[in-house]
Amino acid sequence: MKKNKRFFLILYVSTVALFAIYIFFLSKNNIWKHRELNQTIKFLDENIANVKNQVSNDYTFDEMKNDANLIEQYVREQLNMQRDNEDVFIVVY
Repeated sequence: MKKNKRFFLILYVSTVALFAIYIFFLSKNNIWKHRELNQTIKFLDENIANVKNQVSNDYTFDEMKNDANLIEQYVREQLNMQRDNEDVFIVVY
């Protein structure tokens, strides 16, 4: 009886171990695939945050249509344009 129990215990543990090895390393959705997908998600979330921040900093079309000073400010900031008698320094991050 004791040998029978031990045999089933070894069989159970080896089956679980083989299943875990298959799931974590050999299957289509292994650990490396999940890591790669998590890095892609992190990169895309950062891009979404940057784009949202950039869009929120820009002016709306209606605001710019009604205000000439705002148009000039936008052109100077975003398109790096300048007047004839001034120097503009662009800092690149």
